[in-house]
Amino acid sequence: MKKIISSIIILIVVLLTGVSISKSDSIKYNNTMNRLGMSDGAVVLKTHSKKSLVTAVKDLDKQKLSSYQIIFFDKDNSDFGYIYSHKKANKIPVTSGRYFSQSDFSSQIPFAVQGKNSDIESYKPQSQEYIKVGKRYVSVIGNIGFNGADILNSQTLVSLSPNQPQIKTKLSGVIAVLDGRALNSKESYSTIKKTLHVTGSYKYSPQSDDFSSVQTNNNGELYMVGIILLFALAIAMEFYILVPLRFDLTRSHLTGDLKNNYRNGLLLRYLIYTLVPYAIGYAFVSWRIVIISHHTFNMFMTSSVLIAVLIGLYQIFFVKKVE
Repeated sequence: MKKIISSIIILIVVLLTGVSISKSDSIKYNNTMNRLGMSDGAVVLKTHSKKSLVTAVKDLDKQKLSSYQIIFFDKDNSDFGYIYSHKKANKIPVTSGRYFSQSDFSSQIPFAVQGKNSDIESYKPQSQEYIKVGKRYVSVIGNIGFNGADILNSQTLVSLSPNQPQIKTKLSGVIAVLDGRALNSKESYSTIKKTLHVTGSYKYSPQSDDFSSVQTNNNGELYMVGIILLFALAIAMEFYILVPLRFDLTRSHLTGDLKNNYRNGLLLRYLIYTLVPYAIGYAFVSWRIVIISHHTFNMFMTSSVLIAVLIGLYQIFFVKKVE
């Protein structure tokens, strides 16, 4: 009966691990969405240049650079920004329409995407939706949004291209945020800073209007601690199942083939009590629980099963017989 209870506990541990990883993934994804898909390595580039945004993009387009993306947030309204991408496309969830494609960043006309809670009023005279940017109307090609990602949901982005007409907005009137492989290329990063006349940089943090207030976010670490504790509990249950089996073996007076057969039977019983709940739990989690970090869950399962097998083999086949 105790072994069955231990097997049930192992099953519950696997299910709780799946739930914990799912919750951790949800928090991390939500934080990523509030960063508008940008990585933790994204940086704010400080510049007081009077260069127009279109001119800046034209100058960058002439350079041979690693892939990157720059969002130029309006200093007076961080919920509005211009975006330019070079061989890089962050994935942003859309509620309707589409997100920017790479061809939009070489188009002669700008396009826009809007968060579902954006304060910028849109116009829809017919089937096409527009927003007014300065003195011109820009087509809204998609609406972006994700439950719980308030920053993403209130955002409006307009595409930039080196082929667009000039606009009045200058580098001094925006906050430039750079992300992509160019950050890890000394030559590309240096060229971008030189082109934008950058005077300094700091890590991007979307919690404040100037993105300089770095705050500690819950990024799912607490759930990861829980996963470690669940892993330890699973190993403890494996030992608990093994104790009575090991006790039976150490008290036996069998020798030769009889002892080997007895050991094989004990090992089979042990593996049934441990591996079956692991298999059931894995199947249920894969079926019913949404997980992004499949690698983490697979590592948990592989490590747990491998340790269970090794514990069984060692304790049953290498245990010393008690006289």
